[in-house]
Amino acid sequence: MRFRDRAEAGQKLAGVLAPYRSGDACVLGLARGGLRVAYEVARALGAPLDLWVARRLREPQGRLTLGAVTEGGGLYLDPQAARRTKVPGEALQRFVHDEVDDVERQARQLRGGLTPRVRGCRVLLVDDGMVTGATVAAALLALKQQGARRRVVAVGVATPRALELVRGRADAVHALRLDPALREVSDAYDAFPALNQDELRRWLTRAREAHPARAEGVAPEVAPEVAGGWWF
Repeated sequence: MRFRDRAEAGQKLAGVLAPYRSGDACVLGLARGGLRVAYEVARALGAPLDLWVARRLREPQGRLTLGAVTEGGGLYLDPQAARRTKVPGEALQRFVHDEVDDVERQARQLRGGLTPRVRGCRVLLVDDGMVTGATVAAALLALKQQGARRRVVAVGVATPRALELVRGRADAVHALRLDPALREVSDAYDAFPALNQDELRRWLTRAREAHPARAEGVAPEVAPEVAGGWWF
């Protein structure tokens, strides 16, 4: 299965995620490309949309990918990469700390505000795809620390090793396509344009206009739990 673009992937994922439609559901798109997919999911489910900013960690002055960080304090370090890096322990800690701070600043700039409140929510974490799963793993840790009630991952395409990494960290994972040979997420899409900051803000604005914030003091309707599982 190939996708025409991120919008098509989002529309197909929305059909799979229909059982999660409820008053306590919120959709988070992993910035950058995941936000465009998540927009279609949120629109179909009538759920609020926001972004969750993530960044791969690459070795300073090197090419080794160490893992990923996200806003909200999310961190995943690849154990093998951590053993291979030549960066001393204290220097690595400072580097990771600085990257987390920078991601937080970027998130505030993109969103125009603070990290969204997810405590008690059923969070649908959406991305265009997973090759290593590092950014999703880091985001899931952050969402757990932020008090999300359930954490559901939904992606257009994934590798088996990415699924293996996130399977114990999420309540459920939905992937439309499983591709063991996937090297870049873009390989699964006919059109895969980069999204700049202005485009991300426009998609957020469109989502907010279509789904105004819930009135304060109104308790959300909680839908029955959906059994965790794996769909490909």
